[in-house]
Amino acid sequence: MKQEFTLELAQQLHDSNQIVDFEWAWQVLGYSRKDSAKRTLVSYFERDLDYFVQPPEESPEALPHDIFHIEVENSKLGRPAEKIYLTVECFKEMGMLAKSEEGKQIRKYFLTCEAIAKQSVKAIPQLLEKFEQQNRVIEEQGRAIAELQSQIQNLLPISSDFMPPGWDADVWEKLPPQDKRHFKYLYRSRGFCPGNEAKVKLLPDANRASQRAEIEHLMNDVPEEEKQLIETAKRFALQRFCAET
Repeated sequence: MKQEFTLELAQQLHDSNQIVDFEWAWQVLGYSRKDSAKRTLVSYFERDLDYFVQPPEESPEALPHDIFHIEVENSKLGRPAEKIYLTVECFKEMGMLAKSEEGKQIRKYFLTCEAIAKQSVKAIPQLLEKFEQQNRVIEEQGRAIAELQSQIQNLLPISSDFMPPGWDADVWEKLPPQDKRHFKYLYRSRGFCPGNEAKVKLLPDANRASQRAEIEHLMNDVPEEEKQLIETAKRFALQRFCAET
């Protein structure tokens, strides 16, 4: 039973570099006789360029292309003396030479495939531009999210056990609570870490008042007991300074 050629088969062949079994091709192209189709093939096409002949003793792996697999029922019993395979272009041109209704239909299928391929090529620049626009939007959203996360982190209170980067744990533990708060503030507001003092930018005079106000605001959140410790430390430092001078 002759297999019907479809648009799906045409698309598979159009997008491939495979070769087609002549035993299947001459029937589906509408040739009335195999020997007539073979005479057309030999007369108009070049062996080892448009079609390939596989001797009985040769393995299919020796052919220059993969075979487009189609279930073919041999017209004669037993294995044929040779197998012939057509390139896709040769298969299409054989359809034109057949002057059959099947050949006309197959030509229409391949023309449809070529039109689809051309439309796809035209759409590639638009798809690339759209892809780049989407990437730019994603990058902008990522930057906005990162900035928002940074702002949220600056608004959240620093945990009591937080140690800014760059500090030795033993040194940090020996610092008084007020010093720890001070260095936490410097890290959050100006990125201060031990060893990068030169990178810390001093605030302009116009911003110092706002800094003092912020420090006073932070001090208002300090427990009363710690405030008393801070005042005691200040008095102790002042007495020590006066005694030394």
